[in-house]
Amino acid sequence: MPAPPVSALSQLKTLDSNLVILIRNRILAEANQNPNLYEPEDLEQIKKNDWQIQRFLLECKLDTDQSYELLRNAMKWRREEGIYQSSLVDFPAEYYQSGYIFRHGRDKNDAIVLYFRANIHRKTNEWNSRLKKFFIYQVEQIDRDCDGKGVTLVIDCSNIGVSNVDMDMLKFIVTSFSKYYPKLFDAIIIHQLPFLLQYIFKLIQTWLPEDDRKFFHMTNKKTLTDFIDQSQLPSFLLNIDVLNEQWRLLPATTNSMGPILPAEQFVQHYGSKFDLNNPNDSEKLGYLKNYIQ
Repeated sequence: MPAPPVSALSQLKTLDSNLVILIRNRILAEANQNPNLYEPEDLEQIKKNDWQIQRFLLECKLDTDQSYELLRNAMKWRREEGIYQSSLVDFPAEYYQSGYIFRHGRDKNDAIVLYFRANIHRKTNEWNSRLKKFFIYQVEQIDRDCDGKGVTLVIDCSNIGVSNVDMDMLKFIVTSFSKYYPKLFDAIIIHQLPFLLQYIFKLIQTWLPEDDRKFFHMTNKKTLTDFIDQSQLPSFLLNIDVLNEQWRLLPATTNSMGPILPAEQFVQHYGSKFDLNNPNDSEKLGYLKNYIQ
């Protein structure tokens, strides 16, 4: 069950419980009138888990109207995106094996670390929707498993070039936290951003609510360990290759799910379901093969 991160505990001590009750009643009243707008699982969370309301109140500085609208929109989005229907097999094996987006280790505040390897990203219209859903799938699992320590997002820009820059994807990743998972992240780290692309750092800051900008950092090889101990870093950030690291392996699936399929088979089996209607769409992920051991 989602739990408040340690960084929010002091704020919760002074948060008026009546505000939580007010928003809870508004959401449940609307759900009674429009039962198809929200997922039953989310409504259960609203009934039982104060944090699922408190996090939006904190994000909106206790403004109940803004908090209600942000929470309402997030819950509608979750319904539209089919958050509870997503599973491990809804994504090609290359996403997992390349380490495109994955969780690994803890930072120095004991927060879970989530990595997005911007330096291996290519903007591919056919697959962008799947990649966004893959990112959200990872964040959703962390939020459900959260032990109150939050999450740190590391966007690895080592050796990034113009071909890797995808402002739409980057904006989606950065803003998803404040819009859909407020108060989950402990920090956002942009790592090894080349000098000529450092305008991106300033642009990203404008996408974040002002209060969240203090959690936003830029690091290099020397300063990354100010946030994450070297023993907790994945091998590619240490300039070494380690075979069969846990984050490179395909996760285990249940018999009812079936296997996680490589791109070619994925398109054959799920192409119509995920708007991958061209048999050649699988070739668009060929660039990831260079990052799979």
